[in-house]
Amino acid sequence: MKKEQLSNSFAYASLACSLSLWPALGLYYLQISLHSNLPGWGLVVALPGWKWTIFEAFALFLAIVATVFRSRLWQIALPVSGVMFLLTMYVVGS
Repeated sequence: MKKEQLSNSFAYASLACSLSLWPALGLYYLQISLHSNLPGWGLVVALPGWKWTIFEAFALFLAIVATVFRSRLWQIALPVSGVMFLLTMYVVGS
């Protein structure tokens, strides 16, 4: 595996971790509005907020690693993961 592929893998993993909060929130509110239960969704719903913060911190770590390895996507991955981490910290802290 080349260094470029490895660095891009870190950047894509960071974006996937950072943006996973939005589909989770969307599916959570969709199942509430439809008054139904999606199978297997109880584990995600039961997660406390501080675990999402750890997940976003991991995404920020992956973005920093992608930046160190000079990924093509570091200009996107680092700000997105930073903003998502701060947003999660704000929501959990309030």
